[in-house]
Amino acid sequence: MYKELTATELADELERVRLFSPELTGPLAMLDEASLGWPRRYPQLAEPQRAFSQARHAQWPRTRSEETWRQVVATASALAGALRELGDIDLERCTEQAGWGTCGLTLSEDGQCSAAQEHLAPTVEPGSVR
Repeated sequence: MYKELTATELADELERVRLFSPELTGPLAMLDEASLGWPRRYPQLAEPQRAFSQARHAQWPRTRSEETWRQVVATASALAGALRELGDIDLERCTEQAGWGTCGLTLSEDGQCSAAQEHLAPTVEPGSVR
């Protein structure tokens, strides 16, 4: 759902976290997952993404508090700010087929996929010339 968003669209969604109920951990998990690929391509996002991920993990029922919620909102906002600095860009993802379906991992700046060894070989149809 969130993986297809541009940097500014994902930033907008992260800013909306403050409007969520602290009990809703699902949307936080989806935002965390969507933000994971960005540091692979833009290393400056590694620390804000890691901080958001750690804060959202503290939102489980036994560890949730007003302080943990403030941390989630603050780190989501910081990550949103860092994403906005990139502008309205898409994150290029691998479209090769792998054992689990379309690979979908973030491509490096030179267009390489870190999971290339997991990509399936193209199928050759009978009677076709290779």
